[in-house]
Amino acid sequence: MDRLLDLQISGRLLFGSGALGELPAALSRLGARRPLIVTDAGLMRTGIPAQIIDLIQRDGLSAALFDGVEPDPRIAIVAAAAGAGRAHACDAVIGVGGGSALDIAKMTSVMLTNAGSPADYLGTDAVPLPGLPKVLIPTTAGTGSEVSPIAILSDEAAHLKKGVVSRHLYADVALVDPQLTQGLPPHITAYTGVDALTHAIEAYTNRFPHPLVDTLAIEAIRMIGRYLPRAVACGEDAEARYHMSLASTMGGLCLGTVNTGAVHALAYPLGGQFNIPHGIANSLLLPYVMRYNLIARVERFNRIAEALGSPIDGLAPRAAADRAVEAVERLCRDVGIVSRMRELDVPENAIEPMARAAMDVTRLLSINPRVVTLEAAREIYRQAY
Repeated sequence: MDRLLDLQISGRLLFGSGALGELPAALSRLGARRPLIVTDAGLMRTGIPAQIIDLIQRDGLSAALFDGVEPDPRIAIVAAAAGAGRAHACDAVIGVGGGSALDIAKMTSVMLTNAGSPADYLGTDAVPLPGLPKVLIPTTAGTGSEVSPIAILSDEAAHLKKGVVSRHLYADVALVDPQLTQGLPPHITAYTGVDALTHAIEAYTNRFPHPLVDTLAIEAIRMIGRYLPRAVACGEDAEARYHMSLASTMGGLCLGTVNTGAVHALAYPLGGQFNIPHGIANSLLLPYVMRYNLIARVERFNRIAEALGSPIDGLAPRAAADRAVEAVERLCRDVGIVSRMRELDVPENAIEPMARAAMDVTRLLSINPRVVTLEAAREIYRQAY
């Protein structure tokens, strides 16, 4: 029950509407003169990277650009981004975009100071040296990667998502400006928002919870339940966007200390074998894993139900816990999340290899509140099919 709390978020967290304007000062404090901007081609079309380049150049800095990030990026993308950084002799990295861009930026930072291949650093605490200074700027409200020590990469050979976990992946500056999320389409708003909800729920119901993290997690759950439908319904709703960015960052703060569980473990093979975006895989599986975990955390699921606005007065504890799952299912329906793997063209015969692959994600299964056996993994996938 009692364990050491090791909570680090970043060198500095700047949060608020208009925070992007603080970027030049942040780079100056880091002594950066030649930053590499890491982003993706889709975000380039929004004009946000161009805005950042303009900010940097007006301050007299020379910026290079790598826009080759892909969704759920392959390990090879890290090497390509690091090559761009070396060619520019960059002295800092700026990650701009969703979780994929931020994860590649984090890994690029450490690959510019550490030898070998990105694959050498898969796992926990395998990165020996700090990376270049890095500024992380999210444009979605979901992954919380800007304040986490984790990067997720796709291992093509294994058809599995794999994680790098290291204190050297924390941002030197996490710059969260909710205004940057206002152009997000409804479907991306929806699945990134439920991804953030997944982080908070899995942290709150983890085998090793902590009271400080509980406070962040339950408040993030409450905010997502209230503001995600509004953000999906009207992308220009500034209040909803603000609170979704805040909830996402709070969910990310839970990851380095408590981390996630079986939802993420089962999502990795689903994404790795069928190229399903990480947020969609998490969002689809969340209610099914919650129902499996209920008996291990009845009281905590009661509080989740209340945080999501579901009345539980007069209900027996077990029945009240069911309300948490029902509230998540209702929220997912309201924002248009798919509820079955078959809707994503996943064949039924993929259940067995996915279940076996998920059992290898021991980093996360070991902290799930209920033991997940191979048969349990199969059954969760069957229910989700």
